[in-house]
Amino acid sequence: MNGGDSARTDPTPVPTDAPTNLDGAAGGDGATLDPGTETDIWTGRTHWQHYAGRLALWLIGNLAVIVLVIWLARRVEWLTFKAGFAIVAVILVVFGLEMVVRRVFLNILRHRYRLTTQRLFIERGILSRTIDQTELIRVDDVRLHKSFLNRMFRLGSVAVVSTDATDREIVIEGIAEPEKVAEAIRTRMRAMRRKSLFIENL
Repeated sequence: MNGGDSARTDPTPVPTDAPTNLDGAAGGDGATLDPGTETDIWTGRTHWQHYAGRLALWLIGNLAVIVLVIWLARRVEWLTFKAGFAIVAVILVVFGLEMVVRRVFLNILRHRYRLTTQRLFIERGILSRTIDQTELIRVDDVRLHKSFLNRMFRLGSVAVVSTDATDREIVIEGIAEPEKVAEAIRTRMRAMRRKSLFIENL
């Protein structure tokens, strides 16, 4: 998502099974500006249930096409059972690859989020990978959004507004425990600012 223009890039991704410790995000000795003490707080991806509404519409659309083909088969002379079956199969394959594979499965694989005690990382890509980052000290506001379906599945999206010159708003989409992630970002942002003010006053 967003890269802080003064942040360094960490090219080494954290394993997907890295431990999550949101409850202890506010603990420790406060914020630090020393990269050597930076530790992971949370890692995650967009949950597939975030796309449940789109998948439901896709299924309804496919059913409507199947019903239409069956209806036409009884009225159009050239539309035999085999021809109708072939049309339905092509539609399911084409739109299935487009919706399920590209818009859902690959989108989930391409995006990965990592929150540390100092920075928020957004990793994009499968074969090649781009890592954008935002320093938490730059964060101005954190907003939490939950659609109706997200609330049903206990998911949510976290929008992070920062002073980053490239991207001022980052959206962490459709993740589990969004409240804890948002609170972890707020807590670390405030701790880092307090630490920064303390250092400036020395």
